[in-house]
Amino acid sequence: MNNNRRTEPFRYTLKEPATFDLHILTINGIPVPPKPVSAVLYDISRSGCHLAFPLNVNPETNLVRVGMEMVLSSESMYIEGTLKWNREQDGTFHYGTQLDIPEEDRDRLPSVLRRLAGEGKILVR
Repeated sequence: MNNNRRTEPFRYTLKEPATFDLHILTINGIPVPPKPVSAVLYDISRSGCHLAFPLNVNPETNLVRVGMEMVLSSESMYIEGTLKWNREQDGTFHYGTQLDIPEEDRDRLPSVLRRLAGEGKILVR
């Protein structure tokens, strides 16, 4: 008998946070000039991630869309999402991001995450 009642996806915590280029695509639907911001990825699931970067864009009052070019394994992956929450910690702003992964790429991220977990590079929570 299967007693698994998990309702949310597994969250994978990176043993070593990963640095990547983040692009703020739009704020309240208005395009932002393309300029990458250095960001740090702490954990990720197939529906969202926790990241940090040095800008306060206040997602509680602004609809902020971002694009992230990440190299989690041997291949790079571009993912877009929406910032949902933030908190300041030691001069850096931490954000929760809801990922918007196209249907054709839905299986790719979980596959990469399972492979990294098997290699011991990330922890499953």
